Amino acid sequence: MKYILIILLILSFVSCKSTNTQMVAVSEEVHNKETTSIPKAITLKDRAGYYKSKSPYFTFNVDLKENGYANVVLKGWMVYRGIVKVGDPDSEDKKFRLDIDNITYVILEFKDLDNAKASVILKGVVQQSLDMDKI
Repeated sequence: MKYILIILLILSFVSCKSTNTQMVAVSEEVHNKETTSIPKAITLKDRAGYYKSKSPYFTFNVDLKENGYANVVLKGWMVYRGIVKVGDPDSEDKKFRLDIDNITYVILEFKDLDNAKASVILKGVVQQSLDMDKI
């Protein structure tokens, strides 16, 4: 009877020790998950700045503001200077349509924070595709 009591005491002591180490490991995992941060999505507001086309013959410059509007300069077969609505400042999209007039629009696609690509479209036909850099 003494031996059974001693064996039970030893087993309960060992099981308590293993449970304690498992609980410490779980609490460390929870702590590590809380401290890792989720990367912030890039919005149109973050892309604000002056983008300039690389083409020497066709000029397309966009001064994108944080409020979702842009000052646009387009020189080629036509000349346009004006303010155009790009999109919602909190939008996480990478492609935006800028309506220049009733038959001309520009698809502005952001590659990353410093580069963009613009496709100038007239009557549904791509007239010019331009790579742009942020200055």
